[in-house]
Amino acid sequence: SEFLVEGKSTFKEEFVTAGGVDLKEIDFKTFGSRIHEGLYFAGEVLNIDALTGGYNFQSAWSGAYLAAMAISEN
Repeated sequence: SEFLVEGKSTFKEEFVTAGGVDLKEIDFKTFGSRIHEGLYFAGEVLNIDALTGGYNFQSAWSGAYLAAMAISEN
């Protein structure tokens, strides 16, 4: 799929979005769905709301790496 990005949001204080996919539904070794095989999640689509200071970035990057590794192995 291709997505056209037309700009960024207008939030004045961009921190972290709360809510998202329930963590009970994620296999954290692969960041794959426990419900739908072949579906992977990472970043703010997950229900993770950590402190600011880079923790959310690191969670997103690490999750994306693990998901990409799992996808490439399948």
